[in-house]
Amino acid sequence: MNQTSRGVGCPARLAAAAALAAAVLLACSPLPASGHTGAGVIVDTDMAADDARALALLLTSPYVHVTLVVTSDGASPPDVGATNVCRILGFLKQTGVAVGVGRTLGAPAPAFRSNATGLDWERLGPPAIPPGGLRGAQELIRLALRSAPYGNLYICLGPLSNLAEALEAEPELARAISLVLWYGTPPGAARPDWNAQRDPAALKRIARAGLRVEAIGWPDGTAAPPVDDSLLSELALIRSPAADLILRLHQSGRGAELVQKRHLKLWDDLVAVRFLNPSLGTMDAVPDQPGWSQLSGVDAAALRRTLVATLRMLPPRGTVIMADFPAAPQDLLPDVAEAAPAILARHGLEEWKAAVLTSELHRHLGTYSIIGAKMGLRARERFNVALDELRVESHAGLEPPLSCLNDGLQVATGASLGRGTITVLTNGPPVCEAIFRHGEAQLRLRLKPELVRRIADDLAALVKRHGGTTPEYFQEVRALSLKHWLELDRSTMFDEEGSVL
Repeated sequence: MNQTSRGVGCPARLAAAAALAAAVLLACSPLPASGHTGAGVIVDTDMAADDARALALLLTSPYVHVTLVVTSDGASPPDVGATNVCRILGFLKQTGVAVGVGRTLGAPAPAFRSNATGLDWERLGPPAIPPGGLRGAQELIRLALRSAPYGNLYICLGPLSNLAEALEAEPELARAISLVLWYGTPPGAARPDWNAQRDPAALKRIARAGLRVEAIGWPDGTAAPPVDDSLLSELALIRSPAADLILRLHQSGRGAELVQKRHLKLWDDLVAVRFLNPSLGTMDAVPDQPGWSQLSGVDAAALRRTLVATLRMLPPRGTVIMADFPAAPQDLLPDVAEAAPAILARHGLEEWKAAVLTSELHRHLGTYSIIGAKMGLRARERFNVALDELRVESHAGLEPPLSCLNDGLQVATGASLGRGTITVLTNGPPVCEAIFRHGEAQLRLRLKPELVRRIADDLAALVKRHGGTTPEYFQEVRALSLKHWLELDRSTMFDEEGSVL
């Protein structure tokens, strides 16, 4: 949940044996059956307005597998929070998520509790109680971790009470959690935030549990951006269930009053958005606290832009011949199979599809063809359009390796030479740049100069070592391309200018 000021204005896949054991356990458990296997995401929330926004992002992302949501005693009482979680699940048509109710702490209710419980939750419709009913949070956390004993992600948006109690009962379950993302301050912080103050004993227990924890919050001196009319106006232009949910909670009743008072800030949203886009800010090690790191270097304007972009869900790429795109290890060559999980986790399924098709068209894995796919997909995101809606002007010329960009541009946007919707200019020096047009709007994307130099140096080193056309050269180009594919983030790798919002 919050900042200190909130009261006044605040995969690893299972091995075969483990998968079989999990299947047997789940067959008689209150956790819902799922088409996914292996580790998932557990979300722990105290259900304020920012928790609702973060849940909307996480539950509707095609790259996140939320298996369980539990509620804690914070902004809302645990039982009220659980009911409102079920309203969110019903509104978003999420049927594969269990819901657990945490215990009350016996501490006085926070002064701002009415801000959370007084939102127009009823506008989301009746609560969709999971088939297994509402169970105790600690019980369901322990069951989920036993069922998937490796690689679970625990996202905590309130006090750490539930996780601390679950691990106190079964300390060995800590090894089932690969990472805890917590909106809070680390142990020993000079100014602990509200989540840390709400249950300091729980924070101490988690600090001793040997977990890897990322403490995510607005650094000192950085003000969290407000939820204001300008932001809501942008969300009103987005056609997605998550954006609609946020509008319903913020445009009437108590929510609208808090927006007008600029009381609501992008607090827990920061956890969800940074999880979906790790390029926001950096994580610095916390001194004298092994395994802990703390967020720094967050730009408030960038967070706001990324939140809006994340809520714009692009229409997925449909298939013409294939039933689905290959992503399972057995369907990929060994080096790609090793890299695929990290690439998919960081960049998502749409980029995976575009780069896979580009590489098959291009007939080898190359950095510039993959950059073209990233550039084309970034343009679609900025315009919020489907395939085949953009006109493209490439400035990459017709000479390899830079002209390889053109293959990625075609695949990622759907613009093609056959339909006359892409042109390649040859009347100037080739550069890693393209102009995209949609109606009267125009966007220019250019690979940042420091990345141009880095890639040129990387390729020059390979030529010097192996020559430009030897088998050894192309083998190392393939490995280098996979490295660039993973490391280059399409949301930050280009200089962008134009008339697109």
